[in-house]
Amino acid sequence: MFAEERRRRIIKLLEMNGSMGVKEIARELGVSPSTVRNDLRHLESQGLIYRTHGGAMSKQRFDPLYQKRTSLFPELKRAIAKKAVEFVREGDVIFVDSGSTTLMFVEELAIQRIECIVVTNSLYVLNTLSDVQYIPVYVMGGEFKKRTMNFIDPEPDIGRFMIMKAFMGISGFDDRGCYVSELFEAQFKRKIMDHAREVYVLADKTKYGKTSAILIREWKGDEILITNEKLDLKNVGEVVVAGKL
Repeated sequence: MFAEERRRRIIKLLEMNGSMGVKEIARELGVSPSTVRNDLRHLESQGLIYRTHGGAMSKQRFDPLYQKRTSLFPELKRAIAKKAVEFVREGDVIFVDSGSTTLMFVEELAIQRIECIVVTNSLYVLNTLSDVQYIPVYVMGGEFKKRTMNFIDPEPDIGRFMIMKAFMGISGFDDRGCYVSELFEAQFKRKIMDHAREVYVLADKTKYGKTSAILIREWKGDEILITNEKLDLKNVGEVVVAGKL
């Protein structure tokens, strides 16, 4: 089998299965694992797949879902997502909010093969992780918002989840706190943030100074804000600066 045909088959296999290990692909194609690894490196260099530890993921399965939402400042958001993953440990139970940066965050979780449990209200997050066998996903219900493709319940049933870490998306933030544009969404996010043991707010620097209509909550001094620029926010617990890609 020629390399070009073999690589086309790899792409098809990944599109069908979402993600696969090197040994699985090698068995399907009847070639050595080293040949598969070389093919995966080539396909990744062409932007056709995502490589993971021990395998690969289909890029086509994920890109159409958030293509429009990540068109603004994609490098800033990707850097934040990569930094946020550093705070996740195997076995963690985490909540992942809706949003373009948090979507990149779960993609990085899958790419780096971090075995954790994800609780989410986002249909995008659910779809992204639907074929990732090593990350169980639980979905919180509520009213379905078609614009953002997520579920919102101002009084979410979160008591049954022992959420260790919450990774939150927001519309804007300032010295006082963080904001979104809808009341029920703010109430939902506030409940999650108050319930989680640790709170990580993912927001690129362009959101600083943007105050939407509704305050989610004031900074309590126990949050970790992951952004792209060192900011002097006296009330935030910690500001973590993501490096450049």
